[in-house]
This record gives sequence, structure tokens and C-alpha cells, in this order.
Amino acid sequence: MRQIFDPVQWDRKILVFFAGVILLAVLGPFGTYESLGFAERLVYWVIVFSGVGFFMHVILTTSLKAHWLAALPPIARLGVGAVLAGLPGAAVVIFVHGVFLPPLISADTLPVIWAQVTAIGWIVGAVEFLDWGRTSDDTPQLICTRFHKRLPPELGDDIISISMQDHYAEVTTTLGTHMVLIRLADAMEELSDAEGVQLHRSHFALVSHLREIRRHGAKMRVVLSDGRELPVSTTHVDEVRSVLKKRKAH
Repeated sequence: MRQIFDPVQWDRKILVFFAGVILLAVLGPFGTYESLGFAERLVYWVIVFSGVGFFMHVILTTSLKAHWLAALPPIARLGVGAVLAGLPGAAVVIFVHGVFLPPLISADTLPVIWAQVTAIGWIVGAVEFLDWGRTSDDTPQLICTRFHKRLPPELGDDIISISMQDHYAEVTTTLGTHMVLIRLADAMEELSDAEGVQLHRSHFALVSHLREIRRHGAKMRVVLSDGRELPVSTTHVDEVRSVLKKRKAH
């Protein structure tokens, strides 16, 4: 669960949450506009968005990391996650609707509400999780190194980061993740021809996928292009800041 909630970009999530609540309270879908006042609709959608949002976040995050979905592009993985999260999300909508506007919605409407929740969750997930700010000029020039030969072809060559899990390195690319039995120092040596930076004794990232550095209490974390955040140790924070400054200058 910590791996699911640690990488959250809370500023973006809070913005999406309140924007979604206000928009739905104003529009009043599912018959709420005709049956509830604005204040009641606001409460209704705060509850619905909180319940549905929990399932969407957990399952969408899991789908982006799932090895069995590694062959799919991120937008497709979000679609699979939205379908799975849409079922408990639809149950939340039916329950809350029954509390505010009894009687409880018939179970016959579950497929329709499931499809609606899935579509909304997919759109919101794409806004929240995907990096739409990259232009064609930002596309990294990929260099195939000795380390790339350790990866299965379906993961592609665009490595985002490497994180150590015991004796294995979890390699994340734009197409999925893969575990490689190797020390981080050896992986970095094999990737020496690619432009990367060590973030922490257990984490390494390619410079082209660094977005910004943030402070979380006394700790520093760097935001990656896929929305994840990795810790930055005090030893490496100055180097990471320097790399980000050079990127922004270009």
C-alpha cells in the first residue's frame, strides 16, 4: 500500500478532486440536478468522488505497475484499470444514490453505471497519471547500451528508472517493468553511455524522465515522467538539482 500511495502527486490529485466535484455538482448527472439542491449535490459528489476515487487510484496505480500489462501502452493499462475499478466504483454510486434519493437503484442499471464510472475514471486517470506536457522536442534520443540487452523486447528501450528490490533491480520503462538480477552499481556502469543520474543508494533514473524535485517534510523526492516519485538522498540532491536546472535551461 505504501508503494501505491507514496508516489501520489497530491497537488494534482487535490486539483482534480475539487474540479471534478464542483463540475459534477453544477452539471448534476444521474438525476441529481432535478432532485437535489446545489449544497446537497456538493455533499453527494464529495462522497461519491472520495469512494470511487479510492478504488480508481489503487487499481489504476496497480495497473500501471502490473507485469502482466507491460506489453500495453500506459493509456491502455489505465483503461484496463478503469474497467476493474469501475465495478466497485459503480457500487459506491448506487449506494450513495440510494441514501440521498431512495429507493436504491435497481441492480439492472449496474452495467450502465459501471460503463459511466469506467469512462469517467479513465479520463480522470489519463489527466492525473500521464505526462501530456512532453513535446516532440522533449523526446529522448534513445541509446542502446549493454544493460538494454538484459530487457525483454516488449519493454522497449526507453528506460525511466531502476530501483533495487533486495538483490534484484526493478527496471521501469515506458512500456512496463522487469526484474533483473544485478547490482545497481553494475547496472549504472552498463548504462554509462546513456544520460542518467543516481538519486539514492537504491534508485537511478534517466535524465530525460526527470520532471521536478519536491520536498516532503525533511525528505526530497523527484517526480518522473510517469508520475511516480522516487526518494533523493542528501548525498545526491545537489547533483539532481543541477541536472534539472540544465534541462530547464535547454
